[in-house]
Amino acid sequence: MKIAIKGPIISDGDQRVYDWFGIPATSPDKVSKTIDSAIRNNVNELTVVINSGGGSVFSASEIYTELKKFSGKVKVEIVGVAASAASVIAMAGSTIEMSPTGQLMIHNASTSTWGDYREMDHTSDFLQKVNQSIMNAYTVKTGKRSDELKMLMDAETWMTAQEAKESGFIDSIMFENEVGAVASTERPELINGVLPQEVINKVREQLANDKTTAVVNSATQQNKKDESEVKSKMTIEELKAQNPDLYNQVFNLGKEDGVSAERKRIQEIEDISSPGNEEIINKAKFETGATAADTAMEILKAQKEKGAQMQNAIRKDAANLGNITPTPEATPAAGETVEDFADNLLNSMGMGGK
Repeated sequence: MKIAIKGPIISDGDQRVYDWFGIPATSPDKVSKTIDSAIRNNVNELTVVINSGGGSVFSASEIYTELKKFSGKVKVEIVGVAASAASVIAMAGSTIEMSPTGQLMIHNASTSTWGDYREMDHTSDFLQKVNQSIMNAYTVKTGKRSDELKMLMDAETWMTAQEAKESGFIDSIMFENEVGAVASTERPELINGVLPQEVINKVREQLANDKTTAVVNSATQQNKKDESEVKSKMTIEELKAQNPDLYNQVFNLGKEDGVSAERKRIQEIEDISSPGNEEIINKAKFETGATAADTAMEILKAQKEKGAQMQNAIRKDAANLGNITPTPEATPAAGETVEDFADNLLNSMGMGGK
């Protein structure tokens, strides 16, 4: 798996700014994610391609440590320049190759500070300790003594591929068998591409406040998702034509479920049937496809209507009773009780009991 160490070596927090500008840069998190991916995929060899003028020594130290922790082989290729902090990263390689046109540079750590003599003394002590930390990576690779490395770092030493190989900083020169001689160049002016901190802070503020960018990006992603979903849909006709076996399987499953559901519906309607509602029951079972609940409501509604019709008929018959004129025979005689009248009437009809 390939890991590219390109552009300035920066902190994780600055990576987003460089990406926004489209400027190549390398942070520890960027490298760690690639290493993690290699481990998950059981990759046992990393190829680290370096073309960087350096940057943050602490970020470089973190990257160096992650590469050294990798259990497989780490092959480093210096294809352009490995200067300053980038040269520290290069030392993590199990083997280090360098292009015949490349350069490697080591120097003392530097920083800027402000304050009185105490602050200056403190900063000097801090930088010397950083230098010692850097030397440790060079010592592990070259086997050189710290005093010798100190001289090289004090002098800000630039090395061609041949010089780097002779000093033990690299193992081999790329294409060495194909090239008859290696050119030695004058020290070039290094432009490591590190953005001024003021620019980084300004862009961070702009990114944090730029709500429009976030909304547009979100909408764009949603549109892409919607388009993808539309493309992924397939009609029944397309499924039947492209995969008839799957179509038949889905069809048969749906048919079985449908038959089972219909049987259950009809049984539920049968359970609520009662005499006098045959027409509603048959219509629900074979015509409308109504549920048992809907059918029950229809029956209640019909019974309510029948009840209302019966009450209307009773009221009409009761109203007609007022138009009937009673006959003398149907009227009790003076002084005759109702009970005697009823008995005499029954006797006259041959139905009396006395």
